[in-house]
This record gives sequence, C-alpha cells and structure tokens, in this order.
Amino acid sequence: MKINFNTNNEFTGIDSLPQAIAQAVAAVKSQPASSDLRMRLFKLYCLQADWDRALRQLDIVEKTDDDTQRQCELFKNLILSERLRQLVLAGQREAGNLGDALPEWCELLNKANAFYHEGEATKGEEYRHRALEAATAMSGKSEGLETFDWIADGDDRLGPVCEFIFAGGYRWVPFSDIEVLNVEKPTSLTDLIWAPATVVVKGQTHKGYIPSRYPLNSESDVSLLTGSRTEWQESESDRYIGQGRKMWVSSSGECSLFEAGEISI
Repeated sequence: MKINFNTNNEFTGIDSLPQAIAQAVAAVKSQPASSDLRMRLFKLYCLQADWDRALRQLDIVEKTDDDTQRQCELFKNLILSERLRQLVLAGQREAGNLGDALPEWCELLNKANAFYHEGEATKGEEYRHRALEAATAMSGKSEGLETFDWIADGDDRLGPVCEFIFAGGYRWVPFSDIEVLNVEKPTSLTDLIWAPATVVVKGQTHKGYIPSRYPLNSESDVSLLTGSRTEWQESESDRYIGQGRKMWVSSSGECSLFEAGEISI
C-alpha cells in the first residue's frame, strides 16, 4: 500500500528521509519563528524515530506558540508512550490497561518477552506457548480480512493483544475484549507512526491511537520508517518480530492495520 499525501504537502513519496530533514532544517534556520516549519521538522524527526530531536522542536514550538499547547501535549504523550512501548516489548515494563486488570496470560506473554530479550529462548518459548494456550480466540469479520476464526498482531511479541495509546498511556487490549476496532486511513505524517483509532470494549467507546509501525531506530530503511512495507525477522523458534508497518494476521489471511477496515469481533 503506497501512500501519497497532498494535504499541506506533508507527504509526497519521501525517497530520502535524511534529505527531507536537511531541507526542513534549512527552512527552519531561514524562518526560526515559524511554528509550521518547526512542526514539519518535528514530524520528520518522528518519522526517523529520532525522539530527542523531535522533542526539542516540540519544546520550542510550545514555548513560542500558545495556540499549539494542546497539540504539543498530545505529541509528547505519544512519544513517551512509544518509549514505554519499547521497554514493554522487551519485557522490562508492563503495559497499562483500559480499566479491568489484564488477564494472567498477558503477564505470561510479558515474561516471555523478557526471557527472549535476555537471551533465554527456551524459557521464552515456554512462557509464550503458555500465554497462547490461555488466550481466548474470537471470531469476527472485516472488509480486509472477511470472516475469521481468530485475529492477532503479526508480531509474536504481541500476538493476541492489540496495542492502544489512550489518555496519554500505552496500553494492551486483548483482542478477545474488543467488540469493534476501527483504524482511520492516514492523512498526515504522524499517522504513519500513530494511527487514530477507535475501540469498543464492553460497550464503551475509546478514541486513541494504535502504533502504525513496529519499533525502529533512526538508521532503519526509509521504506520501513514510512511503513511502506513490513519485514519479518524469524528466530529459531518460529517467532516473528516485525519491522515497518503493523500487520494483522488471522485464520483467513493478513493485511495491514490501514487495510483491514472496521473489525467486528
């Protein structure tokens, strides 16, 4: 799925992210008081996963343009959630929830990620299988996946859980708890990093964000940073770790989070 944005010329098929950043830096230097130019640079730094530089631009904008306070606060929370996310996927921290305590198998999955991160693959595999056996598979349907008997994140660090950033916090939501999941189509650069999304759990609607791509570093290929493709790293234990755009997998096939349409479970 190739994405081209025309809105505010935010995205027109970036082939060289370093070049785009260099041009944005030059533009900011020529007009340092322009909040719009700094926000453009901020978004490019986010796309490059250069969080420190992104936050520095955000701090300047927040101090010099009162009208951007709410937007800056939102982006700060998204970056903090992204950093927490990396720790959670390494099993070094636990994700939040949407109110009810997460089921026990989420803790098993978190421990599995910790064991894998520490190089103890045998223990990691044991805990991962225990988590998968305890998780509840739920059938459903969507435009992109049609009908399915089960659905999961393609990345085995997550599997039966859906990542969700809500009320300033990074959270895990078991797919078995979700009644409806809808991810909006991207319209800006930051949507390629955090996709606006709505989840319905126990009849309550929550509006937040789902990470659009798997964690990357600033040296990653531009096609992965922009989410133009997904790359899988397979371990000896048939465990897949994703890079690039987030993918849903199901009993009926797979598709990216932007192509699934509204998912009803």
